[in-house]
Formats: sequence, C-alpha cells, structure tokens
Amino acid sequence: MGRGVYEDYMRQRLRDLDVMIASARSRLAETPDDALAADLSRPLAQLERDEAVLRDKLDALAAEPDATWEDLRLEIEDEWDALIQDFEERLASLA
Repeated sequence: MGRGVYEDYMRQRLRDLDVMIASARSRLAETPDDALAADLSRPLAQLERDEAVLRDKLDALAAEPDATWEDLRLEIEDEWDALIQDFEERLASLA
C-alpha cells in the first residue's frame, strides 16, 4: 500500500473511531448508573487523548522522508492496534 493510500485509509479508520467514541460518550451520558459513568469516563478520556496522539503521528507521516516513513507507519499500526484493543476491552459495549 502506497503512502497516500495508507494515509487516506488510516484517516478513514480514525473517523470511524471518532463515531464510535461519540456514540460511547453519548450512551455514557445517558446511563442512569453513576458508578458506571464514573468508571468509564476516565478510560474514554484516555482513549480520546491516545487517538489525538495517533492523529498527530499520522499528520507527521506526510512529512516523513520516503526512506523512513515505513518505520513511522509501523509505529502507527502498533498504536492503532493497542487503541482498538483498549476500546474493545473497555468501551465497546457503549458504542
């Protein structure tokens, strides 16, 4: 997969994750269970911060030289996998 195609692909994945996060945040706001809301609000906020870091790295990918962009792509992939796993383990039931 070429650089441009990969960047478009990852940006779409991040948009999809934004939708899932927004859905989880909305459902969390509607829950009558205050303890559940308190327990899940921190992981949700951390997920949003991690997503922002990943988005910044994806933005940096555009400026990365051809010789080294693959290294950053691999780092982005690893972080994406961890981000999705964290979402699925903690918040998927809310999305």
